[in-house]
Amino acid sequence: MAIQARISVRIFFDDEAQNWHFHVPELHIVGGGQRTRDAARQAAAAAIAFALESPPEGHEGDQFEYLDVAVG
Repeated sequence: MAIQARISVRIFFDDEAQNWHFHVPELHIVGGGQRTRDAARQAAAAAIAFALESPPEGHEGDQFEYLDVAVG
C-alpha cells in the first residue's frame, strides 16, 4: 500500500536581498539566498531530505526503523 504525503514549502522573493528564500514551517526550516525560484525549491527539497534523514537525538539504545520518503 502506497502512502503519499505533502509538506508545505513557502518560496518567496526577497526584494531587498534580490534572491529567493524558502520556509518549511512543519520542520522549522528556513533557508535561502538562491538566484532562482527553481534553485530555492531544490534547496528546500535538499533541506527537507537532510532533516528527515537525521538520526533522532537523545534516544541512544532505542531501535528505529526508517521509511523511504520521496522529496521532489
